[in-house]
Amino acid sequence: MDITIIGGGVAGLALAHELAPDHDVIVLETSAGPRGGGYMIDFFGPGFLAAERMGVIEELRARGHAFEGVRYGTPDGAESGRIDVGPLVEAAGGRYFSILRPEVERGLLAVLPPSVDLRYSTRVVAIHDPALEDGAANPAATVARPPAQGPRSGPAAPRRAAVELADGTLLASDLIVACDGVRSVARELVAPGHGPIVPMGYRVASYLYEDPELAAELGERMLMTDTVGRVGWAYAADADRVGVMLAERFDSVGTKRPTPDRERLQREFAGLHPQVDRALAHAPESFYDDLVAQAIAPQWSRGRVVLAGDAAHAPSLLAGQGTSVAIAGAEALARSLRATGPHLEAGLAEYERRWRPTAEKVQRSGRRSASYFTPSSPFQLRVQQIGRRAIGLPGVSRLVARSFIAA
Repeated sequence: MDITIIGGGVAGLALAHELAPDHDVIVLETSAGPRGGGYMIDFFGPGFLAAERMGVIEELRARGHAFEGVRYGTPDGAESGRIDVGPLVEAAGGRYFSILRPEVERGLLAVLPPSVDLRYSTRVVAIHDPALEDGAANPAATVARPPAQGPRSGPAAPRRAAVELADGTLLASDLIVACDGVRSVARELVAPGHGPIVPMGYRVASYLYEDPELAAELGERMLMTDTVGRVGWAYAADADRVGVMLAERFDSVGTKRPTPDRERLQREFAGLHPQVDRALAHAPESFYDDLVAQAIAPQWSRGRVVLAGDAAHAPSLLAGQGTSVAIAGAEALARSLRATGPHLEAGLAEYERRWRPTAEKVQRSGRRSASYFTPSSPFQLRVQQIGRRAIGLPGVSRLVARSFIAA
C-alpha cells in the first residue's frame, strides 16, 4: 500500500519504522527538522516492550539517563524529602530509564529505514476521502475537489484518499495515518464532535539551556519544588544543559494553545526555589508552553483515515506514559495491518480492538493524577509530604513502585 503519515514525531517515526518493510511510506512533518527543546520523560511500560520487539531499544537506551531519584525543595532552598528511583526500576524489571523526549525522536530517526520518504517543512491543511465525502462533519478537513491524479499524483483510484498540502499539492494514498498530536487536523473528520482537546486544568512550560555550573549542582537527582498552586522541576539534562519544567493550575476558557511569554513565566514562577529562580533568569524567548490535555475519540478510524498516537488517545503528561503509549500504539497498528494483509478495514478494526483497552487505561491514570499533580492548598501539600515520608518505610516503596508501573 501507499501510506501517508501526517506527523514526524515519536508516533509517526515509530509507525514508519514498522510499516516500511511492507509498504511505500511518506511522512509529512510541519517542523523544519527534528524538534529540539522538550522535557525529560520516564520510559517504561508498553512502549519499552514494543521498542524491544522493534529492535530499537538499545538506540533509545544509549540516549537515555539514569537518575538516582527526586529531591523536593522548599522556597527557602531547604530539602523537604527524597524519593529514590531504584524501586521503580526494580518493579519494571530493569525496563526503565529517563530520556529527553526529543532524543526519542532522534533515536527513531537513526534507525529509520532509508525507503521512508520523510518530508520536513510540509504542512497538511486538509484531508479528502471519497468514502467520507457525503455528509462530512468537518468541511475544513475535507478537500472539496477530487484528489490529484496518479499513484501519488495523476488519476487516483476511486477509493483512494488524499492529503492537501499548504502549497496546494495533493498526495493520494491507500491509507492516511494522523500522528499529528493532540491537536490533530484529522480527529474531527474521523470522530465528529471530538476534534477539540480536553483540558485537564493545568498549563505547562519547559525549556533547555546551557548552564554547566547548575547542572553540576543538580547532579543525579531531579529537583521538584514543594509548593502550592505552582510547581517547578530542574534537572541536569547532561553535563552542560539544564532542563526546566514549570506547571500551574489553569482554568482554560478555551482550548487554544497559549502564547509563550518569557516575562510572564519569570513573574508567575518566581520564588519557588533558589535553583529554579536561577534557571528562570535564562528562560528563552521561545519555549514549549501549552495546556495539559487529553484527546478523546470514540472511534479511531473512518474510511481510509486512521488516528494514532496522541491524535487518537493523548493521555497527557500527567499519566507519565505518553511517549511509551505512542510507540506501543504505533506498533499495534502496524502489527494489525500486517496480520490482515489487503483487508484494510479488518486491520483498522483489529488495531482498535487490540489497543484501545491499554490506551484508555493509561488515560484514566492521567485523569486520576490530575487531582494531586500540583497541590491546590497547604493541606493537600502537607498530605503529600506525609505520603512521601511513608514511601520511605520498609516495603512501602516497593508497593508504591509496583502500583505506579501497573497504572
